[in-house]
Amino acid sequence: MQESVILKGYCKKKIMKVNVKIIGFTVWAALLVFGYVPVGAYVEQPVTDGATIHGKVVFKGTAPPPRSFGLIVYPDMDLCQRISDGKGHRLLRDFAVSMDGGLRDVVVVVEDVKQGKPFRLMGPNITMKDCEFSPFMSVVRDRDNMTFQNKDGIIHDIQTYAIEDNKRGDKIFDRAALPDATLTQEIKVPKGQRIVWTQCGKHSFMQTWSYTVDNPYYAITADDGTFSIQDLPPGRYHVTAWHPFMKLREQTIDVAPKSKVVVNFEFGK
Repeated sequence: MQESVILKGYCKKKIMKVNVKIIGFTVWAALLVFGYVPVGAYVEQPVTDGATIHGKVVFKGTAPPPRSFGLIVYPDMDLCQRISDGKGHRLLRDFAVSMDGGLRDVVVVVEDVKQGKPFRLMGPNITMKDCEFSPFMSVVRDRDNMTFQNKDGIIHDIQTYAIEDNKRGDKIFDRAALPDATLTQEIKVPKGQRIVWTQCGKHSFMQTWSYTVDNPYYAITADDGTFSIQDLPPGRYHVTAWHPFMKLREQTIDVAPKSKVVVNFEFGK
């Protein structure tokens, strides 16, 4: 009789647990159906009276010289020397400055925008050709994919790290890119970090950078250092400009409906 009572009590607890799980799943499904969005997540919605911010990023003074790598100490020299200084060295130009000082490959971001235009970032598409990554700069969204197209007839070793306080941090992934093939990898950026650096483990002069964004209000400066960001909802915003070898630049701006706001940034040694 006692065993029967215990069994009934046990079964009742199991039924209650199952019911809780079912209720929990039902609530979760309902939240998805009715458009629940986690706290802090970006919300897509129509933008009326959207504004535009545009400007230019310049480098004052003489830009640092390119980094030089002696190709003789690396494998696949015949292929890699297709891009060289003609003296057996690969030059890695971290700073691309136009004649009038415009700085290319700077990521400009309007931070902490909570809602606005569609956010349809597909993830970086990086090409490997003649032992070089292209583009040098891109943006990435956490949990999106990075795609690497290897157009060389050799294997490249793709090593991707988070960068924190100008130091190499957590490894995000390490995979071989087979010759003449495409590699796709999900990017999981460590919490609190935004800078992603990729290099080839066989050829250290092969480097490319990505900056993590959480809204669609960003731009990468063009060859002349200019940029433009459209359809920004009116309000007060914090705008940052980031280059991998320079200190972050920041500004606070007020954006009126349908306005065009000029935002310029200056970098230097």
